[in-house]
Amino acid sequence: MRQTVHLTVAAALIGLAAAACGEGTAPASEQAEVLAAEADQLGAMVDTEFGVPGAAATATLTATGLVADLTATAGDPAPTFWGRLRVVPGGPRPVYHRDVTIQGDTARVEHDVTFQGLLLVDTTADGLFNPTAKPLADRMTQRAVLVRDRSQSRGWRAVQLSPQNWTVVDASRQTVTVSDVKIYRNDTLLIEVTDPSELFDVANRIPRFHLDDTVKVVAAVTNTTGSGFTPASFVFLHVRHADRLGTSWRRIPMTDNGDGTYERSWIARRSGIDRFIVDALDSATLLLGTADNYRTNEVGIPYRIE
Repeated sequence: MRQTVHLTVAAALIGLAAAACGEGTAPASEQAEVLAAEADQLGAMVDTEFGVPGAAATATLTATGLVADLTATAGDPAPTFWGRLRVVPGGPRPVYHRDVTIQGDTARVEHDVTFQGLLLVDTTADGLFNPTAKPLADRMTQRAVLVRDRSQSRGWRAVQLSPQNWTVVDASRQTVTVSDVKIYRNDTLLIEVTDPSELFDVANRIPRFHLDDTVKVVAAVTNTTGSGFTPASFVFLHVRHADRLGTSWRRIPMTDNGDGTYERSWIARRSGIDRFIVDALDSATLLLGTADNYRTNEVGIPYRIE
């Protein structure tokens, strides 16, 4: 028997209790149990935002847990203070879609979240914090698969999960693409992501690290925008477990290797379940403060630190 439910709710109303039967064929309680099991077992791997809201400083390479891989490429430097405000007070609320399809003992979940917010950028190094703002329209998609398992408290066990794919809503502006991400643990390749929609086995393929492991991320980025800046793209890594003093987001610049790939290493300082995000932006998006030119792509890699 195939059961499908399509959930659409505003952020203010989101919650597992909002699960509803889309076609009158599946009990809402079963859909809610699937979503609750996913949240319980995968935690922040399936969170729908990342980073510090608003304009924040990019982390320096001398900060705890960050590793300076290579010398930075000469060219136009990225602004130090910038960031996304995906939920603007008084503005449009995020829209969440959760499609839950149950067929036999398998449940497939598809997440789609859209945001209408602002990108804040302080483009002038004049000692004054006065960021400009431009519109952003982001979408995040992610998939998961769960199977029935009576040994689990909610009767479902997560067995597969995809990375997160953050794109711009207007497909004509999707000129920046993170096309490949390689993740290494202590110089051993663990996983390569060439398609963010690909499902990975939760037990055996989602990267697992131990405290003090060195995590190296090498990302390939393409950019067809043609903005004329050098470099054409700025690429950053967002991590939450690179500081012994606390679990908080750090935005780390990735080094341009000169061949279309960008590299950064960090040290796993705290245990946890989360995602790190490779964040590629067209350089004009950051360097031209008020222009309506938001062009980015972010790929989120789920992981465990034990």
